Amino acid sequence: MAKLLVIDEQEDTKIPFLRGMLIKSLQRSGLEFVDAYKLASEIREDLEDVETITTENLRKKIIDTLKEDHPGIVLGQNPRDTIYTESIEVTRDDGHAELFSRGIFVKRLLNAGIPAGTCNTITRQVHSMLIREKMRKISVEQLITYTYETVRKVAGQKSADCYLIWCDFNRSHLPLLILIGGIPGSGKSTVATELANQMSIIRTQSTDMLREVMRALIPKRLSPSLHGSSFNAGKALHTQAFYKANKSDALVSGFKMQSDMVSVACEAVLNRAINERVSVILEGVHLGPSLYSKLSKKDAIAVPIMLSVLDQKRLKRNFKGRSKDSEKRAAKRYLDNFDLIWQLQAAVLSDADAADIEIVDNVDIDETISDICRTVTETLEAHYKGKIKTLRTDYTQA
Repeated sequence: MAKLLVIDEQEDTKIPFLRGMLIKSLQRSGLEFVDAYKLASEIREDLEDVETITTENLRKKIIDTLKEDHPGIVLGQNPRDTIYTESIEVTRDDGHAELFSRGIFVKRLLNAGIPAGTCNTITRQVHSMLIREKMRKISVEQLITYTYETVRKVAGQKSADCYLIWCDFNRSHLPLLILIGGIPGSGKSTVATELANQMSIIRTQSTDMLREVMRALIPKRLSPSLHGSSFNAGKALHTQAFYKANKSDALVSGFKMQSDMVSVACEAVLNRAINERVSVILEGVHLGPSLYSKLSKKDAIAVPIMLSVLDQKRLKRNFKGRSKDSEKRAAKRYLDNFDLIWQLQAAVLSDADAADIEIVDNVDIDETISDICRTVTETLEAHYKGKIKTLRTDYTQA
């Protein structure tokens, strides 16, 4: 295929036709990647025998193709702009500007508990409106106002109110502390990573790592339960005969002693986040109601979540999958102690239920993330109770 040059007659320049750049531009205009890739490839094939084309003619070609295949997508109409420079600057509260990102925009809508398909629709409508109105610069307040009205029309008043709550919370710089508990194999690390990515939370911490640091500082002879696994810490507290005769009691007492010790480090991590006013996701088997109760009166939004795996076969599959990811986390040790781990889950879930902590059966990662986002949003709604009318007035008059 011959090289195609795009001529900008206004600037008297020539640049090569770049399909990748066109795909990104089409995505910014509202197309999904697959559709953008297909359309850009189609346009390039139609111009196979052409050596040069002006930016105006290329734009016309793209618009005509869009009208035929994707009539709901709108491109900017200013002929002086090349197809590669359709960008919108959003001015933040501190005066700095950043480019409008459809990906980040969708994530913020997802955080408000809006279904993914609806988020994509809202994003396309808002972005198309900004281009149609030739708004190359917009303040955060204006963008929130436009988005609020679009969400209200597409998804309803409740979703629009949840969006406003999230917007105001993000601008308040109040830290969000998400505590994800659960037994080994429940998917805590995976869920924490995915949730951090969606919510743009840059700090995550595992209680396993905190326990490892404490092990380095506290010798085994001083705290034998700390140096065991969560499901066999009880072995170090009792004689072998007692342990064999009272496995269930020893399991719970050993686990709680270990958790109490690790919670000291957990509390320090959370207090640091509160003092620095940064959000953090803390995940681990050691997170329970006692730690959460210490955060209830702090200057932060704390959301405890307990993951569960209520199917034994699925939990065993999780352990086997774990051994493939890391040789040091081989399945055999967990499978050999499966009954103890299953008993441990019953204990931690009972404690969570008694403390009214949200329990999420981690069957599907997308559903789990959605459930957690919904729980976080409900917590924020309770925090903003009685303030939503004020938020509507503040943002719709921006």
